[in-house]
Amino acid sequence: MLRNNQFNLISLLLALLAFAMLYLGYCFKMWPPAITGIGFLLLVWALQLIKGKN
Repeated sequence: MLRNNQFNLISLLLALLAFAMLYLGYCFKMWPPAITGIGFLLLVWALQLIKGKN
């Protein structure tokens, strides 16, 4: 698997997990899952920046 494909797969999985965590945080009125979801979205953004530099 090429490196760009790995970045895309990891980014997609992190984004899906982030939206699931944000949904859980919203439904159950809990902060930790929501904050984790935001952190995952920031990781996806950072991975896309790293991928763009190479």
